[in-house]
Amino acid sequence: PTDDLKALVDEIVPFNMKHSSEPEACDLLMEVDLLPEILEHANENNYSRLALYLTNCANYVPEPEDAVLFNVVYQIYRKVGRFPEALRIAVRLNKEELAQEVVDACDDEMVKKQLSFMVARHGAMNVKSEDDDLNAILGNAHLSEHFLSLARDLEVFEAKTPEDIYKSHLTESRAGAANVDSARANLASTFVNAFVNAGFGHDTLLTGDAKWIYKNKDHGTMSAAASLGMILMWDVDSGLSQIDKFTYSSDDYIKAGASLAVGIVSANVRSECDPALALMAEKVESDKSTIQRIGAS
Repeated sequence: PTDDLKALVDEIVPFNMKHSSEPEACDLLMEVDLLPEILEHANENNYSRLALYLTNCANYVPEPEDAVLFNVVYQIYRKVGRFPEALRIAVRLNKEELAQEVVDACDDEMVKKQLSFMVARHGAMNVKSEDDDLNAILGNAHLSEHFLSLARDLEVFEAKTPEDIYKSHLTESRAGAANVDSARANLASTFVNAFVNAGFGHDTLLTGDAKWIYKNKDHGTMSAAASLGMILMWDVDSGLSQIDKFTYSSDDYIKAGASLAVGIVSANVRSECDPALALMAEKVESDKSTIQRIGAS
């Protein structure tokens, strides 16, 4: 009986594919657990409809069965040479080996660079290439440069202040209202300043003159030092040199914050020398204060 059913499927599926009924063909093959057989019918004319339908179906299929559908979609894209789309599915499957396979299989230099940017943006796959230029893209070596170039093009490069976000001059202050505790206000300003200037490499509180750090205390000081890493994020070369002086501070909280800053400034940026690991490995294993070890970890 099973063989008869298989023979019937082998007749219906080609008929459906020939008459642009891809969803019906996919549904039938999913019912009989033979979905991979759709690959032999995929071509330049129908791959987009097949992939779109199966991708949408996968959203309603529980794990791990959804991976079967995504793998078929991946194979369809690979068959027709749609490398960016295949990489997108590999990323969704979170399979590093498939992503590496796509990058290696692509022969078009410009497309390969785009694939490298996609992998770098994902940030969780250790895909490699024998080409130094591609490795620089995969490691986000130029991420800061590209981000700052975009900021200048959009005319948003100028540093912003916490007051630009608070807009407290627009709110009515009640007479006699108690001022917010200065330590909490400073801590809030530290975080707001870090997020609003993240990656821009300059601000009005910390870069240049770092007196703001000393307007905080204990964990506030640690947060202020760490926030420097967010402002200088992705600019590993100049960022580490600006953070380095705080690693020699006599205050353990500032040292811990500087260690956090080293990690933040290096976020999603990879290189063979890995300066963050070189700087922090010893501190993580040291027998110094707990707060310093936490910051380095």
